[in-house]
Amino acid sequence: MPSAAPADRVLGTRHSPAPLLPGNACDTHVHVFGPAHRYPYAPDRSYIPPDALPSDLSALHRHLGITRTVLVQPSPYGTDNARLLDGLRELGESARGVAVIAPDADPGELRDMHEAGVRGVRVNLGVHTANDLEQARERIQATARKVAPLGWHLDLNIDATALAAFHEILPGLPVPVVLDHFAGIKPTAATCAEALTRTRTLLETGRVWVKLSAPYRVTDSGSYADLDAVVTALLGTRADRALWGSDWPHTGGTPADRDPHRIQPYLTIDDGQSLTRFSRQLGASLLRQVLVDNPAMLYGL
Repeated sequence: MPSAAPADRVLGTRHSPAPLLPGNACDTHVHVFGPAHRYPYAPDRSYIPPDALPSDLSALHRHLGITRTVLVQPSPYGTDNARLLDGLRELGESARGVAVIAPDADPGELRDMHEAGVRGVRVNLGVHTANDLEQARERIQATARKVAPLGWHLDLNIDATALAAFHEILPGLPVPVVLDHFAGIKPTAATCAEALTRTRTLLETGRVWVKLSAPYRVTDSGSYADLDAVVTALLGTRADRALWGSDWPHTGGTPADRDPHRIQPYLTIDDGQSLTRFSRQLGASLLRQVLVDNPAMLYGL
């Protein structure tokens, strides 16, 4: 992809200057969308996002000083990974992908994805009943078995309640497991201490990782200060099992009862400001480990 000047305004949102980051810094959780006429959304989608192209992502990352990227398949595309795979081709060797696959995905298709840069598979879990719980357990185990020969990992989009129900199976899976968005730990929830202890126990096994990503998904605090103790505890447990992700382009700009047939705006999130706060909390040594060393190991960058 041809280079261009960095932009402090991307998709209408202005981003503050970021601190000087270590070389090969990686954003491990971003999505790309559109154009919809070329990459149609799944019929059962819950929302339609505006276009957010690889070129937009590259402009943001140049502004922030990020040079490595992990594209994560977003839910509106279901198991159609065409936009993800084309995004990997556009971004080149500095990018990796996390796909969403069907239960009957062909091994040859998975090998092709691996060649394109995919290194993990995402499992979005909606667990509300005992039946959901059993199905989720079976889905996690079956997916892990399917992708183990490729050396991939599982990326779980999960809340703390669901994690409590089957956390015991995760360390024994034949693949590493990554827990999105602070493992769903909400610092103001009554279950915060219990959820944090459980996540730390999982990290101690060395088989489970956590993404320090999308703080606005787990707290309503605009400054995210109430997450400081959670971050400190997780890094104090296994700093070598922590990752950072922006969650750009920040879906969810309308209420939960949104119309799935109308375009939903993005949240206005200043990624430069968020990254500055994160880097100040960690300091230079931990920042290099989380932004560079850990993703290089997990994603083969």
